[in-house]
Amino acid sequence: MKKRLLNIEGIINLRDLGGYYGLDRRPVVWGKMYRSAQLDRISDDGVSAMMSLGIKTVVDLRFDDETQRYPTVRSAFPVAEFISWQSEKDEESNGAEHTVKRAWRQSLESGDSKQVREAMRVNYPKKLYSHRGIYREMLLRLIDHRSPLLFHCAAGKDRTGVAAAIILGLLGVSDEDIIEDYLVTQSQVSTLFDTWVAGGATGADDYDDFQKKLAQYPRELVKPVFEADVGYITTLLDYVNKTYSNFEQYALTILKLTPQDLIGLRTNLLEA
Repeated sequence: MKKRLLNIEGIINLRDLGGYYGLDRRPVVWGKMYRSAQLDRISDDGVSAMMSLGIKTVVDLRFDDETQRYPTVRSAFPVAEFISWQSEKDEESNGAEHTVKRAWRQSLESGDSKQVREAMRVNYPKKLYSHRGIYREMLLRLIDHRSPLLFHCAAGKDRTGVAAAIILGLLGVSDEDIIEDYLVTQSQVSTLFDTWVAGGATGADDYDDFQKKLAQYPRELVKPVFEADVGYITTLLDYVNKTYSNFEQYALTILKLTPQDLIGLRTNLLEA
């Protein structure tokens, strides 16, 4: 029996995207796509276990400062190509990074947890544009048989959640199953609230200025940052359905993929 959740020491929220039903009720192939939190704390045993997956592409969706502060343990991926948000960002993406961080600060400074939750929610559709370059490259690797592919951000929740929704949506997976996949995160990051901050996993002596400030806010105020709230993912899906009708039109319009690209993606990732 295939396992969705993988227990590899030093990685949280690691799971396989296989098994969901896509177009024509064809299941998504197992062992081709994985999603996770960041990869900076993989143990020696975890390195060996990860190597056995044979990952060919690692897609890092984090901002520049996160990748520098918490670098991936690359020995776990000896044959992989590494793609980062930094290498694929454009001027709009760079501006979006500052917009997102500013929105967080403003919501936290309000002292109102409802405003923090709202800031998290409305940022989900924005990721369709801030990360469009790296989302496009991720899909092109899957089309070009550069899999198994692993994509991740800090907690494997927000930027990763949007990436998973795009892939599954293009494969014809239902909104209900996309939501189900997103909500698995909540069971995986139950300890995240106590041990992580917004930039990623960190020890007490590793905070940057913003992280120190975040750690000082009341627990209930910061809580929405660490939750996989169903309202976050449904906001994304509602936006895509209203603005583009579906993920296919988003990919054709914004990511500049072709109809043939989408045929290739589905041929590679859906069972015959």
